[in-house]
Amino acid sequence: MKVTLDWLGTATFRLTLDDVVVFLDAYMDRVPSAPPVGLSAKDVQRADFVLVGHSHFDHLAGAEIIAATTGARVIGSSETCRVLRGAGLPRRS
Repeated sequence: MKVTLDWLGTATFRLTLDDVVVFLDAYMDRVPSAPPVGLSAKDVQRADFVLVGHSHFDHLAGAEIIAATTGARVIGSSETCRVLRGAGLPRRS
């Protein structure tokens, strides 16, 4: 099994396990004064899951973009789910 782990700033990582791509948090789009991390949420082409540690902006922001563009399933607290449904993502079981 091939495993890679990329740090994308703050608490955000991209974990790749063979063909499965998991984002651990989604906060890559920083304020303009912060250094870029080399990838923005809108540039993510492949994601199967986004695991959100908690619903603070610096963990959750970007999950709605990644899920909408890749079809990734977001896993998080009820507050995370509420915020994402408010952003227009459908409820999935």
